[in-house]
Amino acid sequence: MKESLAKYIPVAEAIAKIFQPHVEVVIHDIERDLVDYIANPYSGRKVGDSSLLGPFEKKLKEFPYAMDLEGPYENAGSQGQRLRSISAALKDDQGKVIGMMCINVDFSVMEASLDVLEMFLKPINVEAPPKILFQNDWRDNIKLEIRTFLVECNISLDKIGSTDRKKLIRRLEDKGLFYARKSIEQLASILGISRATAYNNLRQIRKEIKNES
Repeated sequence: MKESLAKYIPVAEAIAKIFQPHVEVVIHDIERDLVDYIANPYSGRKVGDSSLLGPFEKKLKEFPYAMDLEGPYENAGSQGQRLRSISAALKDDQGKVIGMMCINVDFSVMEASLDVLEMFLKPINVEAPPKILFQNDWRDNIKLEIRTFLVECNISLDKIGSTDRKKLIRRLEDKGLFYARKSIEQLASILGISRATAYNNLRQIRKEIKNES
């Protein structure tokens, strides 16, 4: 890990520790497009994973670093639970942006109360996930779609039956989110089903789509 990014580790640990166990803090090296450090990991990401933020030069051009912060915005965890996130640009001593710190707050423990009090508790300035952060990250896009599906259907992850599961897989397929090699494996893990079941469902759905055309 670069020394210029390592200096932010105590900040990440302090944030995670004071809000433990409901906050995860991730430090990204944007030049290498890698996850460099995670305090209190619960999202399923690991150090060394790709950040999936896109080419370095493109990020420097498109990401609004002058603002220093993105969010807060809605996000989803590894099990489809509700997260609220914020991302901050990290700079070296010369003021050059070298990384990004993403703070993810898990609201699932309060989800029942939040659903009842949503109109009172949700700040009006909570934004949709910024496209520049998520446009290349199939993992987060899958989790966000699962989260949206659960909210729209008013069901929890552990209540998804075979019919709803197939509807969800059809939704993800229609949005083109199974292009990555391990995407269906991630879905199987989130839904608590075997990879064979997930692959079989996807094959059936693709066959149905083909017959519809």
